[in-house]
Amino acid sequence: MAHSINGSVTGQVQLALQELEKSKGLPFKELLSKELVAEVVASFELVVRERIYPPAVTLWALLSQVTAGKNATCDKAVSRVLFDRVQQGKYACSADTSSYCSARDRLPEGVVSQLTRRTGRDLDKKAPTEWLWHGRPVKIADGSTFTMADTPENQEEYPQSKNQKAGLGFPIARIVIVLSLTVGTVLECAIGACRGKKTGEQTLFRTLMEDAFEAGDIALADCLYDCFRDIATLKMRGVDVVFGKKQSRNVDFRTGKRLGPGDHVVVWEKPKYDKNRFDSKEQWEKLPARIEIREVRITVRRKGHRSRTVTIVTTLLDNKQYSAKDLTDLFGMRWHCELDLRSIKRTLGMHHVPCKSPEMVRKEVWARLLAYNLIRVRMAQAAALHGIRPRTLSFASATNLIEEFAQALRHARGSELARLEGELLKAIAQCRVGNRPGRKEPRAVKKRDQKHPLLTKPRDQARKGLKA
Repeated sequence: MAHSINGSVTGQVQLALQELEKSKGLPFKELLSKELVAEVVASFELVVRERIYPPAVTLWALLSQVTAGKNATCDKAVSRVLFDRVQQGKYACSADTSSYCSARDRLPEGVVSQLTRRTGRDLDKKAPTEWLWHGRPVKIADGSTFTMADTPENQEEYPQSKNQKAGLGFPIARIVIVLSLTVGTVLECAIGACRGKKTGEQTLFRTLMEDAFEAGDIALADCLYDCFRDIATLKMRGVDVVFGKKQSRNVDFRTGKRLGPGDHVVVWEKPKYDKNRFDSKEQWEKLPARIEIREVRITVRRKGHRSRTVTIVTTLLDNKQYSAKDLTDLFGMRWHCELDLRSIKRTLGMHHVPCKSPEMVRKEVWARLLAYNLIRVRMAQAAALHGIRPRTLSFASATNLIEEFAQALRHARGSELARLEGELLKAIAQCRVGNRPGRKEPRAVKKRDQKHPLLTKPRDQARKGLKA
């Protein structure tokens, strides 16, 4: 039975964190400082009680769950908490998952999301100057989708595709994230439906602009973001852009101010007001009447491969400081965002979130992003210690090493703990990403899994048709 603790919420949280300092069983505890967790939890004015699962324990148990891969179950999280308590000399808690599930429900979504933003931005700001591109931070924006458990609540907020029959598909959500090119951490995220008016990737991106970008940043994205409104808005905030060019946009290098072959500066005029594209006419009127844009086209040639033409649009107008090759090389680095999304969705299992309510879906997504950021912290530590760049390290290998070393770190103390952490960072630094230019592989697998017929009608109807 739970009893209230006397005192302020901040004091209660700090008390719980002091107890956890003795533990090495729960992951990432040493990377999430007790001061940061206490500050974020206290800002939500929670009523903290004497429980097995106070907010801090619930948070670390949730992280242990989402990093467990195919074993990402509540049973896995509860068993780790149980072991952690026994290791500290406390009585063992129940192996039943109901208390943990209730604690997850009580944990505010904002706690996890704020911790994700703070860890991502803190690491990005602490990156050495030599890791930056021309001394400036570059932030990549891109979108993706993920599915979730097929429940009425999820279907209402994140409806499935119209091409799928009722009872045969899964609710699907769209996610847009902004990542640091330098260290790979998630800086900001927006989640929305895939169906309905104003649910596109650009709409979600516009909700992130104010919080994700600061003056002096460079925004890097694909051709979907090539839009006068977005480029002008970012430019007014002191943010430069490097975007791909839309196929529908005509580029004539015979016009404008010529800077070199396939490189010129032109003026874009503000498009006419369209009530379907703007929330209000005042929003349209705030945009400048025209902006200067540099358009760059370069042909990439590789022996044994077809030539490929790349065209980008940018607000970096100085061709002496930013050459055409520099800009196209930077645009090529945009592919890191695709790899980061793959790591989040496949290595951390975010391609399908099995939660039954929209609130828990979002909470678990933020938990995966927080775990991703904390793994990136370890990778940055390894890179800085061994004089390499974080982007040259393998995320999947780092995740596996952290999980395996956790077994030994649980029992280590003093100098042995320092030695193991040094060996962990050394091992992560050795897991380099191979240089395989032009590699092509078929999108097919050799190993055949056991095949089962696909459902062609809702499960409850199919179940009734089974023979007794």
